Amino acid sequence: MIIRGRQIVLAGRFSKVSKDEAKRGLEALGAEVSGSVSAKTDLVFTGAKSGAKAGPAAVRGIPIHDEDALVAVLSGPGAARPFTGVPDERMSPVEALAILENADWSAFSPERDTVPLRAALQALESAHGVTDAHLLATARLREAGALLRHSDVHRGPVNGHALSPDGRHLAVGSCAVDDHERGGVLQIFEVATGHCVHAIDGITGGVGFDGHARGLQWSADGSRIALEYNTNMTGVWEAFGTAREPIADAFFRSSGRPAGMAFAPEGRRAFVYGGRPGFLRNVIVAMHEGSVAGPPDAHPEGTAPIEFSAEKFRETWGEEPGFALVRAFWSRDGSRIYGQAQRNVAISLDVDKRQVSWVLRLDDEPDAASPEWSLDERLLAYPRGGKLVIADALTGRARVELAGHPGAGVLCWGPGGRLAVVDPAGGTVTVIDGTTGEHRHDLNVRAAARDPHDTDARSWAWSPDGERAACVTAEGRIEIWSLGERPERLRIIGNLADGFGVEWPADDVLIAIGTHAVRFLRPGTGTGTRTGTGTGTGTGAIMVEHPFHHAPSPRRPLVLAGRDLGDRLRPNPAFALDEETWAAAFEDGTVIAPPGRQDDLDDRLCWSIGRRFAWPYRWGEQRTFPDPAHAGAAAATPETERLLAPFRGRGSTAETMGTWPPPDTATVTDLITVARGTLVDLARANVYVRDGWIADTLQQLAMIHVRRGEAAEARELALAIPEHERRPGHRARIALALGAAGYDAEAAAVFPHAAHDLADVSNGANVSAGVDMAAIAGAYAILGQRERAERWFASARKFADATHDSIWTHWHIRLPLIWALTECGREQEARVVLDEGVSSPLNDGVPWLVCLLRRGETELVRELIGERSGRRDPERPFAHRESWFEDGLTARALTVYGQPDLLRLWGEINLCQVEDDLPVAERIAAEGRPTGPTAAQLTDLATRYAELAQLSHAAQRRKAADVAWEAAECGHISAVLDLLPRLSGPLKYVLGGNSRTQIALRALQTIVIGVGVDVW
Repeated sequence: MIIRGRQIVLAGRFSKVSKDEAKRGLEALGAEVSGSVSAKTDLVFTGAKSGAKAGPAAVRGIPIHDEDALVAVLSGPGAARPFTGVPDERMSPVEALAILENADWSAFSPERDTVPLRAALQALESAHGVTDAHLLATARLREAGALLRHSDVHRGPVNGHALSPDGRHLAVGSCAVDDHERGGVLQIFEVATGHCVHAIDGITGGVGFDGHARGLQWSADGSRIALEYNTNMTGVWEAFGTAREPIADAFFRSSGRPAGMAFAPEGRRAFVYGGRPGFLRNVIVAMHEGSVAGPPDAHPEGTAPIEFSAEKFRETWGEEPGFALVRAFWSRDGSRIYGQAQRNVAISLDVDKRQVSWVLRLDDEPDAASPEWSLDERLLAYPRGGKLVIADALTGRARVELAGHPGAGVLCWGPGGRLAVVDPAGGTVTVIDGTTGEHRHDLNVRAAARDPHDTDARSWAWSPDGERAACVTAEGRIEIWSLGERPERLRIIGNLADGFGVEWPADDVLIAIGTHAVRFLRPGTGTGTRTGTGTGTGTGAIMVEHPFHHAPSPRRPLVLAGRDLGDRLRPNPAFALDEETWAAAFEDGTVIAPPGRQDDLDDRLCWSIGRRFAWPYRWGEQRTFPDPAHAGAAAATPETERLLAPFRGRGSTAETMGTWPPPDTATVTDLITVARGTLVDLARANVYVRDGWIADTLQQLAMIHVRRGEAAEARELALAIPEHERRPGHRARIALALGAAGYDAEAAAVFPHAAHDLADVSNGANVSAGVDMAAIAGAYAILGQRERAERWFASARKFADATHDSIWTHWHIRLPLIWALTECGREQEARVVLDEGVSSPLNDGVPWLVCLLRRGETELVRELIGERSGRRDPERPFAHRESWFEDGLTARALTVYGQPDLLRLWGEINLCQVEDDLPVAERIAAEGRPTGPTAAQLTDLATRYAELAQLSHAAQRRKAADVAWEAAECGHISAVLDLLPRLSGPLKYVLGGNSRTQIALRALQTIVIGVGVDVW
């Protein structure tokens, strides 16, 4: 690192050296130390909390180094002590053991010494098997911090992958499925061994996104990795660090899809969607440390982004085409950014000049190949008009146009400028010399269709020397081809499931990557013509296989009393040893597995050294136990012993389900108390929630109390609704229901606005404003404020009449107005509002239906279902028609209110099967609603509960929500309460449908009014 003559800035807090000492040392070396970043700054050294000062340097691309680098500069060059414990391959086991025993292990450097030591011990094992030398070396490495790893860490499908620039590591990322609270996983494999060496479990919202490529990108030195995560955020992590939260993140746009990104080679900048109107919507942001945010969906935060100008292209493309680059990447020298916009445009950006260099129009065909840049970034290939164009990547000018490639689906550059043109539909792969356009080979192979625009999993991969290639076929096999003077199919490897792509990072390692597995293969190095399926350990064999989503039928090994104690750790120690067997592996080396499975464990486990290198599991002391009870009694560390302590004395049958469901002794009041308690989670300072969630839930809990005749409790909850724009409407709704039920004093206390008028919300333009107007009008009416009630009802009717353009909005406002008029005794006016409605509410309206059934207004229900609904045409089932109460919950409502005739009519009109519900509706009509679950329902609940122990963490939450709902439908409150702790809390940006709050509320609605809809 050159220091003399450089202008240097010291940013942040240093712990190993003071700033004054560092300044004096750097000046003594000939540097000029400045207090702030400017255009003259050459170098920045950073400590903790350096984002404010280092951000401007990062966004400009000024080199940034950490405190260790600063200390090394100040200390001067020093020779690292060598590690002398690597045995010679010709040594005997005794000689190798002596070398290792006498070595200075404090001099061992994982980056420098792991690979040669591993190679020496592999040679020793080949000659003599696992020896005491292997055991000693492993023990020393464990003392230095080596951790046991398994690879079965993903809960959701793998969304993307990326090879490190040096080809030594593969990163894969998975989505969070619906378990956003637990998050997704970033997993890193060592390519040479095929083993998992690191995993960061708990990345909010998951990594990458289905149907979007290049969501994982490494820095040039492999120390940092940028991820698209949580759908539309970009974050930077230390690739081999342990933090679940990113070092730096950027957020500009809240959308349902990622917006694309590119990661700068130095790892301190990113190119992201900036949301700004203009020619190009992407910007460069600082990603050294901290957060960067801005419009359209966030307040400005962090270092200001850098934008690009495009003056010379406005005449051709217009003032504001609003291009947003996807599949973007940064050139290795940091000077350019390349990418694709709107599928039919390729763009090059000059980073130093901050301007658009060129814009190329591509084919508009949806199946056309995406543009691809050569490995040296000098050339660009893309299809246009049935031709293959090869252009100069620096200027964008075409160099060669080749006819006869109309079906090109994938373009893949190899070493030396070779280019594969893959035509999955035509069943051919054409190989050309991309530097000259010279045709080389035509291969008769039908490749699997893999669009690089949508996925990182490609169907073609070149070997590192460019002499061979691997192709995933449409049948799910991998063909290995020699592409010398005469192309030859060398061999066929295995049968892969659909969705795999291939990478060939090293001469002797081929990787097949799918959504549910990663396989490391030996492609073979021969040039013969044999063809066959690779087996065993020879050429074309599977080296290591890592399936991710097996769910063996037995219970997971760390489940106790329905809880998976392994979820306390990340990743969970439990993993599927095969499709039928669970096992568990703790970082300290404690393993739970059936006896006799050591070979299988060696395939799935390894010791991770420095979170970068894999060390064979079989080389260490193997502490394997048949069950958690025995493992806990002899765990290697106190942490594992504490986790397994609850299993003591339970032998090999640690999980006892006991009797479930529990006795149903809980009350509705108990469930309301628990539901209200879940709102504490919504108010946590570190959880972003919409203001309305707490207000909406408290309003519904209060309405439940009203319908149960508990006026005092309803008043208390209504007064607890926090300040929010909908608070007057919510309290008005509760007051109206209280007044209609005869609780005048409580109604007046809940809605104290009778003494003064509210600010008129009729200027509001959203649906909620219209709904609240009707409630406020009804509250004034029920409390005797006739003049105000008339004015508010008039505003509500005007608002409802103005929404004819949207049927959903129209009835979403009109039905609450009808309800409010009915509650305060104005039935005739309510009927007029009903008849003035346009069309029908389709799926909306079940809450109002429940109100009608509760009041006994079955004739009106019959009119709406029978006379005002058009029959569904079996030939055109999705054709538009007038229809009331299409929602599937209608059948539930008609059943629990004992209306078999209406249920039969509804089924006939809507072509819905109601035969199973009719006997229940008839029984309720004759005997009334049951007060508790039947014996058959209890048995079904017990069966469904027992199935939970067999599922993954995320699947358990989904299933537990379903079982809780079933328990509510049969009125078993204690079962609902028992299941709520299994469910998720609020997510960062949404209140999930399976959250504790939502399930508790829906259970209460189901128990109190019979259907899980809002209580009116």
